[in-house]
Amino acid sequence: MPNPNPSPKTRFSTNRKEPLSEKLTLRMTASMYSKLLQQEDYREFIREAIDNEFKRRGLDVPSA
Repeated sequence: MPNPNPSPKTRFSTNRKEPLSEKLTLRMTASMYSKLLQQEDYREFIREAIDNEFKRRGLDVPSA
């Protein structure tokens, strides 16, 4: 059974304007996935890529 109250050391926290509360699942090629995992912080890399594409398309979405 997972620990319902993790220590402050391991608890997830963020200093963002908006919390990271939603999940996204997607499919990609094996080679793309391999390159993605080579990034220092691949999750943040994905967030920034999505945010940059929203900006490029002129969509009004607050930055994470």
